[in-house]
Amino acid sequence: MDRSAFTGHSNNDNLASGYLQFPHQSRNIPRSHPSGIIGDWARRVRPSKSDSHPLIKNCRRIVLNGESVPNQKARRLCLAALEAALDAVEPYSCIRARLKIVGKRLSVDHISLDLSRFRNIFLLAVGKASQRMASAALQILDDFAIRGIVVASEDQKLPTIDERVEAFLAGHPLPDREGLEASQRVIQQIKRMESDELLLCLISGGASALLPSPANGIGLRDKVAITQQLLRSGGSIHEINTVRRHLSNLKGGQLAAMCPRSTVLSLIISDVPGNPLHDIGSGLTAEDPTTFSDAVMVLKRYKLWRKAPSRVKGHLLKGMHGTVPETLRPGDLSTKRVHNVVIADNRRACEAANTTLRRAGIDSRILTSSVEMSAQSMGHLLAATAGEMRTRQFITPRSSAVIIGGETTVRVSGFGKGGRNQEVALASVDGIAGFSGTVIAALGTDGVDGNSDAAGAIIDGNTFFRAKKKKLELNDFSERNDSNTFFNKLRDTLITGATGTNVGDVYLAISLI
Repeated sequence: MDRSAFTGHSNNDNLASGYLQFPHQSRNIPRSHPSGIIGDWARRVRPSKSDSHPLIKNCRRIVLNGESVPNQKARRLCLAALEAALDAVEPYSCIRARLKIVGKRLSVDHISLDLSRFRNIFLLAVGKASQRMASAALQILDDFAIRGIVVASEDQKLPTIDERVEAFLAGHPLPDREGLEASQRVIQQIKRMESDELLLCLISGGASALLPSPANGIGLRDKVAITQQLLRSGGSIHEINTVRRHLSNLKGGQLAAMCPRSTVLSLIISDVPGNPLHDIGSGLTAEDPTTFSDAVMVLKRYKLWRKAPSRVKGHLLKGMHGTVPETLRPGDLSTKRVHNVVIADNRRACEAANTTLRRAGIDSRILTSSVEMSAQSMGHLLAATAGEMRTRQFITPRSSAVIIGGETTVRVSGFGKGGRNQEVALASVDGIAGFSGTVIAALGTDGVDGNSDAAGAIIDGNTFFRAKKKKLELNDFSERNDSNTFFNKLRDTLITGATGTNVGDVYLAISLI
């Protein structure tokens, strides 16, 4: 493994190859938006510390782009709500709030484990939130014998060193050799675990790609090829992960099965609508209700079967015929031994955004936090919702907002730059043209939207006319899947960088009187 990749900076700049240290001092992390941009009302809603920095880095430009006072006010409200959503699912805080030690017992919700039973704790943190989750867990368990592995995405910087934890930076959304090496190391460690050891898994969105372990007979190139095809197909995360589970040695509960005598506790930050455990990280410690036949059907449904790598097809067919064992079936994992707890999800983010808007005097409501539809359909839905809110304001004059959470899909046919959230915003533009004080935004909570450097985009009722003035044709950018170029020209992308968390996407429609 190339350790030269680990060049992140810390307070003491104390770096060494291959290991990761997390600060042992307790810190209160809540991050807040810049009071100067969001306005006086926002300072009343969520106090900011003088040294804080916004998660959304280009707030000032986004507000100024509103041009009119109503549009700028709506944009400020929208930014504050999105910042609140991100704050609510900050991994460090979520772990600290839920994982407790009382005496010699480790507790989370209704689960309580006697730590005196365990001579050792093995920590596995994998996903986009792995660093912050591991940091919190290591602080909580600082007095206990603990070692582990952290697998983070390659776009993140690993901070300082901790001799207890081995760190890997792996590829996402496409698996790579670093992720493969991390998987091999995880398997090596977990297979050695005994009944007096606790496996503490910290799982978050992105784990499927970051921890690839191709099934016997399948190569990494095969996994990369089929992943590329699935991501461009427009398939849902449930369908994509159904295939992933059946091409893996770890997913679909197989990781938990590798240490059959050990207790397993998984704390999970969900990025999948509805929180199905088998789909979050493709279910490393969860049973799988799907089958090899289901995986084959997904590939055929999206016309990928013929062009899938031959070794992928061969493995799936062997599974259908029973010559390759299935993933763990419902009931295969003992609930007395394996515990899975979701500690943060999209609903939590939506509720934080909703609370922020309501405290600002907005009649806000959450429509759903588990939506699944195409990005274009979501854009049309948001625009229609904004139009309906405006119509109602003629009868009952009050500012309104609707919040939706979940994940959309895009069938990629062009070769442009963008992602599903910017596609949602692009599809909304003409639907709210001319609506003063109306804003729509779409944000990926991980800070990464498709193949762009943006987390999403924001529009208002004047976006259509600004685009027309710059001779930007909506249909052209849509057909090329080039939404990022469109919004870059308007300077209306939402820029956060990698946020270190992931609970899916948040969509907002705000209409002010």
